[in-house]
Amino acid sequence: MNFKSKLLLAGLGGVVLFAGTWTQAQDSAAAAVAAPTNLRVLPAHSSRASVRSLMKQYERELGVSCSYCHVEDRDSGVIDYASDENPRKHTARIMISMLNDINEKHLAQLGGDRRYAQPVTCASCHQGRASPPVFER
Repeated sequence: MNFKSKLLLAGLGGVVLFAGTWTQAQDSAAAAVAAPTNLRVLPAHSSRASVRSLMKQYERELGVSCSYCHVEDRDSGVIDYASDENPRKHTARIMISMLNDINEKHLAQLGGDRRYAQPVTCASCHQGRASPPVFER
């Protein structure tokens, strides 16, 4: 094998190796983006799209942004969704569990009474505010 052939084979080998590594890196990055982590109240198998949709619903119903419950880096603005550093995230988990209990356990016991057919949501009490308004008579 002459020098040009060896050089060509070495170059092709490098391209194949680089392409394989690049593809693995892409696959790893896609998997990291696709799979939410640190889900303690939401189903562990939840897709990224379903979690994002639910979080957008919470934003609307509470009138807050992601950084209300999630940690946001002050310098870069990047949000660490998996972090538990923000105490509001713990509160949110308790409130989500409460809603699940109300809808799945308590309202279900009413035997299909149409008056209670609508599930309770964050908006039922919060009405678009971070703290629910006080009921005044």
